[in-house]
Amino acid sequence: MRLFCSWLLAFSCLTLQHPAVGAATPIIAADYLETSPHRELIEYALKVTEAEYGPATLTFSGEMVQGRAEQLLKDGKLLHLVVFAPSPERERNLLPVYFPLSQGLSGYRLCIINSGQQYKFDPIHTLQDWQKADLSIGQGTHWPDVAVLRHNNLTVVTNPLYSLLFEMVRQQRFDCFARSVDELVRDLQNEHASGLVAEQQLLLYYPQLSMIFVSKSFPQLAERLQKGLERAHAEGMVQRHFRRHYGDIVNRLRCERRRVLQLENPNLSEASRKALQRFAYTSEQLLAAPAKACPPQ
Repeated sequence: MRLFCSWLLAFSCLTLQHPAVGAATPIIAADYLETSPHRELIEYALKVTEAEYGPATLTFSGEMVQGRAEQLLKDGKLLHLVVFAPSPERERNLLPVYFPLSQGLSGYRLCIINSGQQYKFDPIHTLQDWQKADLSIGQGTHWPDVAVLRHNNLTVVTNPLYSLLFEMVRQQRFDCFARSVDELVRDLQNEHASGLVAEQQLLLYYPQLSMIFVSKSFPQLAERLQKGLERAHAEGMVQRHFRRHYGDIVNRLRCERRRVLQLENPNLSEASRKALQRFAYTSEQLLAAPAKACPPQ
C-alpha cells in the first residue's frame, strides 16, 4: 500500500506539472465534492481555462473528515483540492482560491433539533436571549465555525465525526446542530436524522464562504481555478448555477421570515471579505421579499 501511495503521489505531481500531450490531467478532490453542487463550478472553471492550462479531469478521494483532508492537502500528498470555510491557519498553510462557491450562503445557519424541543427556541429574539438561555450548539471539531460561535459567547460542543453529531443532538448532548441553509435539507434526509427536525423561528447569520483550497505543491492549479471561476461569474454561469441549486432554498428562507441573530466573524481575512463583497449576494439581497408566492404556513 505504501509503495502504491508513493507511486500515486509521484504520478500526480508529474502529471499536474507536465501532462502528456493531449492527456487529461487527473485532479484529486475530496470525496464529498463528488455529489456536491460545487463540483459543477469546479469542472466549469477547469473547462474554460483548458486552452491555457490543458485538459483536466476531477477524480475523488476516499471518505475522510475535514481534519484529515486538511492534513493531506498540507502534506501535498494524494489530494489536490478541497472545499471548506476559511480560517487563518488554512489560509497560511494552503493556497486559497478566493471565490464564494455558494455566494455566501454558508453563513446562514439553521438548527437541527430534537423533535419536541422547539419550546426552547420560541422565547429567543436576540443573541443576548440565546446567551442567557445558554443553548448549546454542536459542530465538527475541525470546522472554523467553532471559533466564530465561541467568539460570540455561545456554548459549542464538538465531535470529529459528522455522523455522531446527529446522535448527540438526539441525546440532548447539545440543543442545536447548526447547519448552513444549503446543507439542512440534505442533512434531514440523512439516515442518522431519525427523530430530528428543523427549528422553526431562528436564523444565525455571520459572513462566511465556502471556498477551494489547493495544496501549496500545486500553485498553478490554484491560479487556474481562480481565473476560471472569475470567468464563470463574468459570464453569468455562477448566478445561473446559484438559482438552479439554491433558488428554492432562498425563497423558502425568505417566506419563513425568521428572526435573524447577527454574529461577528473575527477570523474572516480581508481577502475573504473582499471576495464576498465582489462575488456574493449581500444579506439584504438574500433576505429580501420573496421572489415567488409563499406556500401556506
